[in-house]
Amino acid sequence: MTWDTASLNKSTLTFPAIQNLNSSLYTTSSQVTVSGEWSKQKFTCSVAHTASSTTTTKAVAGCTKSFTDPTVKLFYSSCDPRGDTHTTIQLLCFISGYTPGKIKVTWLVDGREATDVFPHTGPERVEGKLASTYSELNITQGQWVSQLTYTCRVTYYGSTYDNHARRCTAESEPRGVSTYLSPPTPLDLYINKSPKITCLVVDLASKKDVTLTWSRENKDIVYPDPLVFKDEFNGTVTVTSTLPVNVSDWLKGETYYCKVTHPHLPKEILRSISKGSGRRMVPEVYVFPPPKEELKTKGEVTLTCLIQNFFPADISVQWLRNGALMQADQHTITRPHKVRSPIPDFSAYFIYSHLVVRRADWEQKSEFTCQVAHEALPGSRTLKRSMSINLGK
Repeated sequence: MTWDTASLNKSTLTFPAIQNLNSSLYTTSSQVTVSGEWSKQKFTCSVAHTASSTTTTKAVAGCTKSFTDPTVKLFYSSCDPRGDTHTTIQLLCFISGYTPGKIKVTWLVDGREATDVFPHTGPERVEGKLASTYSELNITQGQWVSQLTYTCRVTYYGSTYDNHARRCTAESEPRGVSTYLSPPTPLDLYINKSPKITCLVVDLASKKDVTLTWSRENKDIVYPDPLVFKDEFNGTVTVTSTLPVNVSDWLKGETYYCKVTHPHLPKEILRSISKGSGRRMVPEVYVFPPPKEELKTKGEVTLTCLIQNFFPADISVQWLRNGALMQADQHTITRPHKVRSPIPDFSAYFIYSHLVVRRADWEQKSEFTCQVAHEALPGSRTLKRSMSINLGK
């Protein structure tokens, strides 16, 4: 067995022939290692078999890489190994610095694909020639301290990129300072009329001499709220800063900046945010009364609001009873999930919200309303759907 590698330096290793099981035939293999500009080179392996007087050649071409690999970082919220096992722990997988393209995120538990978890993967954000996205997974603290290893696996152009996280301990080490910006919620934008941008800095070694400076593209003066510091269980510090913004400025696409400086940082961190541009899809809202079986057997009943086929993913949901706003802790809402569609390049989301009320309240003919706020809705950017035992819907 011989290799033709043209002008490239090479080293060849041919392995001994091994007889196949239940056969008189043999198998062997040869490996070549080259150095230099190999990506555009063609390699030829020639096999001469004396006993059969045959010669066979196979050629293989080097590959040209035309994309940038993603960087995968896995973060987790703070936790107390001695705390409530039902507390929610958030795992955040941040994928950045890759050439825009089809990317798949899978979560593994102890090396096996998790089928009973429901992560939320955010939309791809393109900045210049590179892109970033993220995937969030919520687990209980009981799962987190049970010695299981959670892996965020990213598949991209046939390659996989993993990052792991394993249990919460008192000796957790800081994992490097990271900064995130989050936009105003539709609720604050269109209903409360008091939108705020949030700048979150995690994994600081200390709060001493840390500064967060806000600015905006048009150079107008900004007035952020006071910094909020939180000491995490692993010894790090989390800093949160919120910046009130004008509704009109935000909707017009103004860009805002958050700059973080700290003595332990090799250089300042600068993040920017603005209202995303592009296609919008108006949400479809449907409400469903309690199932008949529930009305017969339980003292509490469940009202459901389905919101589907909307884009972008940012959306807010509230419930009202007879026109009065109900407390947020009285209902639950799923994270946005992508709609599966046979239509190519179709991108939309759906969510559910469940409201549990006393059966007596439902039977008293109270009217319950699901109120949705989303930027694609016309006029006030809100939509209401109501139901009661009288309406039957």
